[in-house]
Amino acid sequence: MNESDSKIGVSFTKQKIALGVAAFGLVGLVSWAGWTVFQGSSSAGVSPVASAHASDDSDGQSDREVASINGMKITEMEIGGMLQSGVDRAIVIDRYINKVVAAERARELYVTEAKAALRAAEREVLSTLYTTKRMEELRKSISDEDVKAYYEANVLDQNFQQWKVSYYLSNDQSDVQRTLEKLKKGEKDALDQLKPLVEQGDGYASAQALPYNLGRVVSKMKKGEFSEVLRLRNGLLVLKIEDSRQLKKPTVEELKQDIVQALALEKFNAELEHARRQAKVELG
Repeated sequence: MNESDSKIGVSFTKQKIALGVAAFGLVGLVSWAGWTVFQGSSSAGVSPVASAHASDDSDGQSDREVASINGMKITEMEIGGMLQSGVDRAIVIDRYINKVVAAERARELYVTEAKAALRAAEREVLSTLYTTKRMEELRKSISDEDVKAYYEANVLDQNFQQWKVSYYLSNDQSDVQRTLEKLKKGEKDALDQLKPLVEQGDGYASAQALPYNLGRVVSKMKKGEFSEVLRLRNGLLVLKIEDSRQLKKPTVEELKQDIVQALALEKFNAELEHARRQAKVELG
């Protein structure tokens, strides 16, 4: 044994059943727009310069004028996000008027910078609008049959199995092989050198949560079984399965909203990728 022993032990918070998309092998699915989907976007984040010229939205909803500055309308939709925050309406309108006045001063005094800022703000707002609205449409398009098919194909009992694992680590091939032989014979001095792979909670973890992809090895082993010698970048490793347990798999209803989100996001990313391929992109 040597100081490498201290490098393999992994601390985990008490294990939770993964109900989100990551539990179903969708890690890495989210595209550049994924973060936007979960932001709960509102007009509060819109640049006053960009939004000062807004009128009616794409659904034809009423966008009542609440003020006018030099002939430019300030509308209900522009200040909607700030109104939802609970600030008094009169205060919101007054503050927004100041923003519009400042925005127009920027347009007059800093022409080049203002044009660039407007382009950036417009694209930010429109990309957020597209992401939010399209994801909403795609979520509504997911049927119960889609959810059931995804659940049956991806939410498997094995996703909710957990193992309690101990290990022995060494940099010496002869030492680790000799120790493995002693472990298989049940010799106490060798068994006493085993350390828990998961150090916090009750020591159980799912295969996906184990480090160095050890879950692939562990998931094929049985209680009381030892692995062969495994070579890691920081040493030679032997594993022992101390115990395993099967947690109750969530029902399709419990996971429905997570699955709907995952399927909608998958469709969204496919659409966006297709649009990107169709676009004529030229780098300057």
